[in-house]
Amino acid sequence: MAGTRQSEIEYDVCLLLEGTYPFVSGGVSTWVHNLIRALPEIRFTGVCILPTSKEEWGKKYEIPDNFSGLEVVYIHDYELGEKERLSGKRRRQQIQFLRGFHTRMFEKDYSLFEKVLPFFKDRKKKGLTVHDMIYGKDAWDLLVEFYNPEENRESFIDYFWTYRFTHLPIFKILDTEIPKAKVYHTISTGYAGILGATAKEIYERPLLLTEHGIYTKERKIEIAQAEWIYVAGGEQVRVQKELGAFQNLWIRLFESLGRITYQEADRIYTLYEGNRQLEIAEGADPEKISVIPNGINIERFSILKPVDLKACKEEGEPLKVGFVGRVVPIKDVKTFIRACKIVSLRLPNVEFYIMGPTDEDQDYHEECLELVQILRLEEQVEFTGKINVMEYYPILDLLVLTSVSEAQPLVILEGNCAGIPVVASDVGACRELLDGRTKEDKALGPSGIVTGVADPLGTAQGIIDILSDDELRQRMSLAGRKRVETFYRESDLNREYLGIYKEFMNN
Repeated sequence: MAGTRQSEIEYDVCLLLEGTYPFVSGGVSTWVHNLIRALPEIRFTGVCILPTSKEEWGKKYEIPDNFSGLEVVYIHDYELGEKERLSGKRRRQQIQFLRGFHTRMFEKDYSLFEKVLPFFKDRKKKGLTVHDMIYGKDAWDLLVEFYNPEENRESFIDYFWTYRFTHLPIFKILDTEIPKAKVYHTISTGYAGILGATAKEIYERPLLLTEHGIYTKERKIEIAQAEWIYVAGGEQVRVQKELGAFQNLWIRLFESLGRITYQEADRIYTLYEGNRQLEIAEGADPEKISVIPNGINIERFSILKPVDLKACKEEGEPLKVGFVGRVVPIKDVKTFIRACKIVSLRLPNVEFYIMGPTDEDQDYHEECLELVQILRLEEQVEFTGKINVMEYYPILDLLVLTSVSEAQPLVILEGNCAGIPVVASDVGACRELLDGRTKEDKALGPSGIVTGVADPLGTAQGIIDILSDDELRQRMSLAGRKRVETFYRESDLNREYLGIYKEFMNN
């Protein structure tokens, strides 16, 4: 594309990462880190999208030697830039084109994306600037037209600020200088996905998409629960079918970003069949999608606990239950805490560990601490902060997951590989991980118990059933080990991605 900087270095693979590796720990980041380390013959670079440079973002991982040239984009650090340099005629032509693009978007047609992109990427300022799109008269007139003042009864001021908050990050993404690579691999749709679509159009190189959780679905959950989005009447919004007008604007934005990413991706990979069906429902071409399950290092985790669980148990020693995950709303730590209270009333000699970073949502962490105090669980529940799971898995008798949204959680694979049964909410691939996916897999027997979402009573009953029955816990332990060893080897995943990269690098 004319005017776009061409990097002197061409990497093999450029990873496009939103709010993850290497600055935020978690399952997706660990997956990325392990993939990079496992493929030393591939020269990786990456672009990480973060909210703002006003926060400190230290690296949470030791960067492998084959990953370099990382770029960071802060999507809420806005620079409105200069006023328009276009002639009136050219400016009106581009605005008219944008009108057509948005009109088609309302009909879920995103075919004009590649023709709109040059308006924002042209370094010679032959295209629209961010200043134009926020303060320009033609853009303002277009915004008023979409608002439709004759019929719309929502506040125009709120409509304008919603437009600004939703579009400024996209303008920032479209203005990002992207490293040159043979293959672009985005680990989500959303802002990373639109960056990948941009990279594909600039460099005319393949774009791969791997979705762990379905980005659009997760953003819908967050938006429905958000209190910072304006809602008429000031009522707090819960997850429900009827959302406010401005919440729907946010949702339509992320749906559009998802559909553009699906459209531009040459191949889409996901972790399990349920995800594949959700992607198809959101507009992905079924012919593009392949399922590649997560895998783990079998040798690393299988040696952590003896095969005979009863042999390692001392008389009178407390049973230990662990929750591994970030302390954030989507992990629903509060349901786990409420379940802990129920369990403590039935099985008094149980200790609970909440193991994961607490700094991502400090308000939510404080609410969880308060809940522990209200339920008088200070002696039973411990927040460990970020830990090395290798030090905790050997002492745990049970793992619990209460997330409201997951893809294919690594913690279930790790726990089962170490011989630890799991109680998990019925989200993502949790059921097939614990009960089995194929006929051969299901024949191994369950390696845990699946419960309802946001169900502290069901979660507590699952914990009690497993901890109260040594024979059941032993059977689940053996089934989990066998399932992971047979179907979820990390070496298989790495070998598959190496083949994918080599195929598309040579295109």
